[in-house]
Amino acid sequence: MRREFSKQVQRDAFVRAQGKCEGENCGAKLTLGKYHFDHVIPDGLGGEPTLDNCAVLCVACHKEKTAKRDVPAIAKAKRVRDLHLGIRARRGRPLPGSRDSDVKMKIGGGWEYR
Repeated sequence: MRREFSKQVQRDAFVRAQGKCEGENCGAKLTLGKYHFDHVIPDGLGGEPTLDNCAVLCVACHKEKTAKRDVPAIAKAKRVRDLHLGIRARRGRPLPGSRDSDVKMKIGGGWEYR
């Protein structure tokens, strides 16, 4: 479950930003409805909804950071966790008649598509 920033944290972060985007090398002026409050350390990686972990970004910087850094990092963390737990995808084609197969074997010896 995603944890959002409280209204007080959002207010304090906006005052800290002084009306400008806090993205790397951006500094664009923030206009009403054209900015987002972003987790510096993504919530999916354990980032807390605190003022220290909050950045006020313009929409363009937020989209870029999310697509290029946050989503791949969260996906990698999930893959590493699954590897640690021994969870793997099945390899190869499923055996005919198994639950993962497209065909269902009948008791009388015939088969049908699922």
